[in-house]
Amino acid sequence: MNIRKLIHLIAIFGALGLSACARSAPQTPTPEAAAEPAQPLVIAAAWSRSTAEIEAGTGIVYMTITNTTDRVETLVAAKTSAAEVVEFHIHVQDANGVMRMRMVDGGRIEIPAGGTVIMEPGGLHLMLINLTEPLEAGAAYPLTLKFERAGEWTLHVPVADDAPAEAAAMKLFAGGYEALATQP
Repeated sequence: MNIRKLIHLIAIFGALGLSACARSAPQTPTPEAAAEPAQPLVIAAAWSRSTAEIEAGTGIVYMTITNTTDRVETLVAAKTSAAEVVEFHIHVQDANGVMRMRMVDGGRIEIPAGGTVIMEPGGLHLMLINLTEPLEAGAAYPLTLKFERAGEWTLHVPVADDAPAEAAAMKLFAGGYEALATQP
């Protein structure tokens, strides 16, 4: 046996030994940790509408956020390299029956305990202001959501010309989101 193979085997057995040691010392969760689900949020079906040209300067993000905990969670901020600013907007009907887009009061979105917030066309959504480049169908970009309790979550937002069909969305968004950074 050459020295290279021997070193390789020692490294493998050493790693297995450390792994076995780590598993042999079970940890008892604190009562607070035991009460919390493993994944406090489920973020699903995130997508952005494509923008024909950068001149429009704005983009929109839709998604569904489900809070699996027994406490209210609050989305307090969002950021992306695709735009200079991300704001929380909603469509509301004015006194004349005309739908108008407005910033969400307080600039925060509450997700009720055990509840779901749906961001969809004609309703609640994230507005991307001063796009850094056009959002092209078939592309994706990172979006970081900052929650009051759950911390920062980064997901990849696919860009499409129209809302994905439900079946396609379920296939495309299997797993709900790709967490690049999760809660602290």
